[in-house]
Amino acid sequence: MSRNESVDSGMNHDVLAFEYVTGVMRGHERQVFERLLKTNDGLADQVRFWEEQLMQLSNEHDQREPAAEVWQAIQKKLNSNQDSIYSEQKLSFWSRWSIWLAPGLALLILVSALFLFVPQYNVSGPNADYVAVLTDAKGAPRLTVLTATKGTALWLKWNDLKIPADKNLQLWAVSKSDGQIRPLGVFSQTDIEQQPLSVPNWRLIKDSESLLLTEEDIGGSAIDEPSDMVIAKGVCVLLAKIES
Repeated sequence: MSRNESVDSGMNHDVLAFEYVTGVMRGHERQVFERLLKTNDGLADQVRFWEEQLMQLSNEHDQREPAAEVWQAIQKKLNSNQDSIYSEQKLSFWSRWSIWLAPGLALLILVSALFLFVPQYNVSGPNADYVAVLTDAKGAPRLTVLTATKGTALWLKWNDLKIPADKNLQLWAVSKSDGQIRPLGVFSQTDIEQQPLSVPNWRLIKDSESLLLTEEDIGGSAIDEPSDMVIAKGVCVLLAKIES
C-alpha cells in the first residue's frame, strides 16, 4: 500500500499526524492529509496534540544549556571526516557531501527529542530503537529509517523520491568502528513501509555512524561499494536502550 493510500484509508493516523506536524510529510501526501483534517475531528485532535507537544518542548528546553558532552559529541560528528580512518579516496568521497550533515542532524535532533520527551503518548507506530533522517544536498528529508522491536523490523518513510526505470536505490551503513561502508538493502520502489531486518543487517545498524542512500544499477552495486550518485545521507542515532 502506498503512502497516499494509507492516508486515504485512515491507517496509522497517529504516526501520520506526527509526520505532518514535524514537516516530514510533504507533497501530494500532505495535501491529501490536509483535506482529511477538515472532515476528521479525531485526526485534527491528534495534530493539535503533537503541535502542543512541540510548543511545550520548545518552551521547556530553549533556555537549557546543553551539557558539555553533548557539544563534544556533536563536534565529534562534525569533525569525523577529518579524523576518520578512511583512505584519501573515501575522504574525498565524503567531503563532497559534508554539507548535508548540519540540516540532517538538526532534523534528527527534533525527531529524537519528540520520541525522548513524549514517551507517555501511545503512538500506533513502531517502538523505535534507532532512527536516521537521510537528507539531500539541500537539507530536504528524503528517507527516514527506523528500526523497531529490538531490531526485527525496518520502517521506511520515503519523501518525494522517484527511481528511474533502469535504476534501483541502495541503502548503506557507514561503520563507526572501522569506517567501512556496507550494504543494507536494495529497493526498486519507494512505497515499501516495512520489511524484516536480518540479524547481520541489525548488527550493521547498531555499529553505524550514519546511513547512506545511493542510486545504483538494477540489483544494486556489483562491487558492494556505493556509487557517486548519492541521494541522501544522515546520522544514525540510538533512541532507546536495548539489549545487545
